[in-house]
Amino acid sequence: MSNRAAFASIRDNLLKVTTPNSRLGRFEFKNLVVFDDTRVSGLPLVKERHEGKCKVLDWFNVRSGMEHDHQIFETQSDFVKAVHFYPSDRFGIQKAGRTRKDLVAVSHLSREEINIFDYSDTMARFKILDMMKKAGIKGARNGRDTYNPNIYRYYSVKIEPTERQIIPKVETFYEDDDRFEFRYDTPEEILKNYKNDMQNYTSKINNVLFSKISEDYL
Repeated sequence: MSNRAAFASIRDNLLKVTTPNSRLGRFEFKNLVVFDDTRVSGLPLVKERHEGKCKVLDWFNVRSGMEHDHQIFETQSDFVKAVHFYPSDRFGIQKAGRTRKDLVAVSHLSREEINIFDYSDTMARFKILDMMKKAGIKGARNGRDTYNPNIYRYYSVKIEPTERQIIPKVETFYEDDDRFEFRYDTPEEILKNYKNDMQNYTSKINNVLFSKISEDYL
């Protein structure tokens, strides 16, 4: 049902899946492989639950300093661990040779850290601006130098936060039940570890997706 699935419920060996427009799909199963238990009811009793650091995505529109060759910045810190630059969708289809980019910063923060100002999107903005400046990224042109017309002047880089996404990392372990197999692999780990030498359409898509994730993984 792809992304049309909104809620799932399980009773005995029957899986019922509801869509946002209240349509219902019914599936009988012998063994159900569960990768994500979000909005799924009818699972076995919970044995234990582990909560790790949340993945925090801070999305920014770049107002000045959009054109450069950088794709990613990486740091050793969990706060703004990586900054990914991507072609902005605010300009429609962009012409080849001139790509204007926005950015998203990826952090890994605990629930407590998320509520501390030092880890806010405001502080992320300051850190990103410093990284962009050190990388030599300049803002838009601001005319020529008064004393040397061969030299251009530039505005400072400007970015503004648009959204903060918080993605919890929770692993729930359930009591044994022969009907279920619970998998805790990430999508990236599944693509990396999946062994398939068949050159069919599905395997080709798998290879493309893994190649893309390797280049652009957040």
